[in-house]
Amino acid sequence: MRNLNIRLPSTKALAALEATVRLGKATLAAQELGITQAAISHRLSDLEEGLDRKLFVRNGRKLRATPEAEALAEAARGSRRILESAIEEIQRKPAPRSLTISMLPALASKWLAPHLADMLKEVRDTDLRVTASRDFVDFERDGVDAALRYGLGKWPNLRCLHLTNEMVTPVMSPDLAARLDITAPDALARLTLLQCDNPEGWGDWFQLSDLQPGPEPTTLFFDEDATMIEAAVAGNGVALGRSALVAHDIRSGRLVAPFAHNLTSQFGYWFVQDAATPDTVSTSEFLEWTRANLTRDAEVLLSHD
Repeated sequence: MRNLNIRLPSTKALAALEATVRLGKATLAAQELGITQAAISHRLSDLEEGLDRKLFVRNGRKLRATPEAEALAEAARGSRRILESAIEEIQRKPAPRSLTISMLPALASKWLAPHLADMLKEVRDTDLRVTASRDFVDFERDGVDAALRYGLGKWPNLRCLHLTNEMVTPVMSPDLAARLDITAPDALARLTLLQCDNPEGWGDWFQLSDLQPGPEPTTLFFDEDATMIEAAVAGNGVALGRSALVAHDIRSGRLVAPFAHNLTSQFGYWFVQDAATPDTVSTSEFLEWTRANLTRDAEVLLSHD
């Protein structure tokens, strides 16, 4: 049974021992290791004291290693070879890539999360970190490589690549839609209108459509889209939904978009980086995957007209 309480000698002491055994002189060992002869002698003395064994016998001006010293020196050489081999193997492998992406919480939960398995197949060998925040990040201070932002793309001192625009339309649960006469001009008059702090509001949509709001419509505002969308899924009203954020729920049948009138949003999605940030393989893979999938989801309402 292995003795787990053995106290191993220091690597410096073992290096001094191995060099002295191989070269036969403490002076030569000191020269090879770039230390003084006194340091060699001190390390060998500590080693002998720790082992409670004599490791060298003086033979004139040379030191003769004892069998114990020979065995320990060979073990030190073997350990060094093993370590060198392990380090070479590590260095042959490419360093793990990392990628930190910032995005709005609603985009992370309602768009990215349902696509994670597919995304990880395309963005390979990457340590991916997603930070969800409504605040703009400082790329250098926060260690963020890129951000997905929603807006007009006019952020100073940043490299902004337009990904896609999206549409806005009413969405509701299938059960709620089944109880409505969608063709009636007042189809939404008695429903709670759910809205978030986006540039397009219910007034814009009603102006585009043939429908009329009730005389005193009940409107419920949310400070972020994900909560509003879940309220619509639960049947608590009709939400003015952004197409990229409701795409997964529409495809899964949790929501329906029964009206043909779709607003094109003023804002779009942008891939944003610090102007000085170099392109990497991980960034390029994430960008291409994001562009294709976000565009597809932003156009989901066209396929449900």
